[in-house]
Amino acid sequence: MEEIFDVAIVGAGASGLVCAWQSAKKGKKVLILEKNDVAGKKILASGNGRCNFTNQFMEPSCYHGDTAFISDILRQFPTEKAIQLFHEIGIYEKERDGYFYPYAGQAVTVRDFLVAACKREGVQFWMDTKVAKAVHKDGVFRISAKGGKKGVASALVLACGGKANQPLGGDGSGYLLARSFGHQVTKLFPALTGLCAAGKEWEQLAGVRMQGQVSLLADGKTLAKEQGEIQIVKDGLSGIPVFQLCAPAAKALEEGKEVVCEIDFLPDWDSHKIQQWEQEFGEAYLQGLVPKKWVPVLRERAKKETLSVSLKHYPVKIVEPFGMERAQVTSGGVPTHEIDSQTMESKKVNNLYLIGELLDVDGICGGYNLHFAWATGYLCACGISGSQEE
Repeated sequence: MEEIFDVAIVGAGASGLVCAWQSAKKGKKVLILEKNDVAGKKILASGNGRCNFTNQFMEPSCYHGDTAFISDILRQFPTEKAIQLFHEIGIYEKERDGYFYPYAGQAVTVRDFLVAACKREGVQFWMDTKVAKAVHKDGVFRISAKGGKKGVASALVLACGGKANQPLGGDGSGYLLARSFGHQVTKLFPALTGLCAAGKEWEQLAGVRMQGQVSLLADGKTLAKEQGEIQIVKDGLSGIPVFQLCAPAAKALEEGKEVVCEIDFLPDWDSHKIQQWEQEFGEAYLQGLVPKKWVPVLRERAKKETLSVSLKHYPVKIVEPFGMERAQVTSGGVPTHEIDSQTMESKKVNNLYLIGELLDVDGICGGYNLHFAWATGYLCACGISGSQEE
């Protein structure tokens, strides 16, 4: 026996939960189908379990993807709207350097309160239920899922997430569903993860954390620079500055370009100051400038070039990004020109909606990916109900 719904949402992640809550609040009968046995696994892992859910600085430049599409989303759903939305369900914010976290500092609060808000509005959850097939026929969507479950809905929302981090549900199944309705899917890359590097020094440097700047070069051309805490792991570079550079590095590698990350150990010092220091103290005092494990590596490098050059432009040849299993988000997805930015409705199939990480938009670290999920989920609910964003 098929149960009939106004809205069926595939995925109980950030975008799906907001869409379900808001759709039900607007009077719709809503079903969420989730392949995991619990909702919001990625929310729980976000911000190292603290959930940085939005950011005071919210600009299209914080995202990779079509600028016009992203600008339209952020215009309709700015930072203030995210904060206001969470106030409605009792989630208040604590701000730190422009980053917003739930007041209690726990990601589980955000997940639990969103699920509770959905249930208060009558949303039904089918957990541990992977959608095998969805067909649009006679103006409705017929959905077949694991365990023989079947549902019928007037509107179908694909909020399935991307391919990153399979333990948290990133299996890429949403792309198959999108393709089944005639949508394209761009090349997928791991984003917000580290970079595997050539060289033998990484084993001995593993575990080092240091402040510095990383410049990303492709065929000698500088693409971007990021500053902050760089982490050295046994197979290369990690840490937030590297995470920010991961997606463009992966795309440059895919294009066959030589990719190099240059480490600047002393971004606040110019070459002249380093040379003065070297004249006064010499290599014997290198440990006063860089972590101890780096000292023998830099001394060896100094045999080929000056210490000043090594400290300002230490070259690291990038082999590949860490895999999808270590990535926080997916870069790539359904092209945004196939989606209405006002409603998130597909331009190919009426009453089909695509939201969140499934789309070809990914943000840098700082709450941007979650903000995009809340935004698209909210706008989708408005689109389904025919109401405008308030």
